[in-house]
Amino acid sequence: MKDEHEEIIEEALKTAAEAEASVQPIEFGQLGGESAKGESGNLDLLLDVQIPIAVEVGSAKMSLDEILKLVPGSIVCLDKKAEEPVDLRVNGKLVARGEVVLVDDAYGLRITQIVDVMGRIESMRT
Repeated sequence: MKDEHEEIIEEALKTAAEAEASVQPIEFGQLGGESAKGESGNLDLLLDVQIPIAVEVGSAKMSLDEILKLVPGSIVCLDKKAEEPVDLRVNGKLVARGEVVLVDDAYGLRITQIVDVMGRIESMRT
């Protein structure tokens, strides 16, 4: 006489065997092409999406030992001079450069240079 656990296991194995027999490959249509070019409305759906951006004043490389020794008051020297423009990045990709300004009591960025459009598109692909 079978107990309840054996019946459950047998039913699960039977279901799995039936599911395995019905597996079929799927052919997907090609991406891009004529139909994708004509669907500019899809891009319109993305234009209102909020994307985080970052303004990068500069960067530095430090050893783990140097990082562990940081305390309040420590100074980290960056790779940019004070008069150089700062970078505006989207998802880590350079989009524009500009100068830091004050807007009321907050920092802002006055754009002085836009990275060329094709360069931006290519950088977003990588």
